[in-house]
Amino acid sequence: MNITAESYGHAVMVNLQGDLTEDSLDAVKQVVDHQLSAEGVIDLVLNFEKVPFVDSACLEYLLELQEALSQKFGRVRLLKCDENIRKILEITRLDTSFETFSEVAEAIKAIEP
Repeated sequence: MNITAESYGHAVMVNLQGDLTEDSLDAVKQVVDHQLSAEGVIDLVLNFEKVPFVDSACLEYLLELQEALSQKFGRVRLLKCDENIRKILEITRLDTSFETFSEVAEAIKAIEP
């Protein structure tokens, strides 16, 4: 799993590459936790452009993140989910739990104050 992050004021975009599974979850958590610990950061955009698969452990983590950020009046947003990821979200009925975007500009505009 390759992970990079970009800061956008009160938001962070985390770019993921590879399968998002229980095996890679610790690395993702470390990066996300570090980024969210910055002062004033309340929104998270996860770029799924290069993520072909997400397992149930990671879906559970996404829900936990959503809950934690909502307490700070923030949100988790998903970017560039391919058909496979969209289908997984739909089957698990999580497609309505997260805002999804197809373009970086849309996601960034949505997180601007």
